[in-house]
Amino acid sequence: MGMPDAPTTAAAESIVASRQLIAQSKRLMLTSIERRARLRGGEALRKRAERIRDETANAHRIYRAAVLTWGQTTSLEFRLIAYSSLANLAEALVFQLRDGLGGQSAQDQLDLAIEIESLQILIEQWRLNGRPAVAPAAA
Repeated sequence: MGMPDAPTTAAAESIVASRQLIAQSKRLMLTSIERRARLRGGEALRKRAERIRDETANAHRIYRAAVLTWGQTTSLEFRLIAYSSLANLAEALVFQLRDGLGGQSAQDQLDLAIEIESLQILIEQWRLNGRPAVAPAAA
């Protein structure tokens, strides 16, 4: 019964790989245009670099979404992006909670401060867990 999954897995891998190639191509284009803009200057090159920078950021977001949607949950790539996404969402929540501290009672401020600290600890753990393990250097 494993046969029906093979095309789905292959298609999923193709989707992720294609999104990755698009993002890499955009980064290469951006590097090239930024280098030319530094060397030659000019408003047209600056505007083109800005447009390609936006396209690159969008391609990267699409790639990350493809990994989270289609990637294998056991892959390092998936884990890195999943933990990074969790950390980014939690950081946004920390900023929202901090903005709400001002109009609260002293007890509510204390409770929110504890929640913020807890979130910051989680964020740090997610950032550390999302990184690949570093192999000890050979002596």
